[in-house]
Amino acid sequence: MAKASSARDDLLTAATELFRARGYEGVGVAELLEASGSPRGSLYFHFPGGKEQIGVEVVERAGAAVAGQFRTLADRDITLDQFIEHVFRHTAKMVKERGFDASCPIAAIAAETAGQATALRIAVNKQFDAWQAEVARAAQLRGMSEKNAADFASALITAMEGAFLVSKAQRSIAAHQNAAKAMKALGAALKPN
Repeated sequence: MAKASSARDDLLTAATELFRARGYEGVGVAELLEASGSPRGSLYFHFPGGKEQIGVEVVERAGAAVAGQFRTLADRDITLDQFIEHVFRHTAKMVKERGFDASCPIAAIAAETAGQATALRIAVNKQFDAWQAEVARAAQLRGMSEKNAADFASALITAMEGAFLVSKAQRSIAAHQNAAKAMKALGAALKPN
């Protein structure tokens, strides 16, 4: 049985991994409790909004972590090509370590909530916007105009999420490698000579 102090974190950790593997709709409350080792009462004590609240918090937690990684990477003394290479090496490693059975939990949730006006969809959009802002800042720090940086950031996030999906289906990191090559070409085309 989970300790009361860790039940909340255990539920969020279990939900993140389950959503990565099977999406939001593919995971039930009973499965969240079983995977986390938390007692039933702890779910509604910590998450009175139920599964949707857990989903929102998973999105916020995972989104903030990725935004922080982009920010840290942007502040390093590296080129845009090195920035891109690092992003896609990291995503390829994540997918491979999970046996190609998981993708980004935010993208998995986004695919199922796109047409809904819910707190979950709003949280997803907020995190994607935050990621794009961090990537755009990184591109601007490396000489790209504001408009081109915004376009580049949108393309990078799209390529990253697409690579997660394709690599899961193909059970290969090739999609991440190809996305990195394409993003390097786009970055070169968008930077001033």
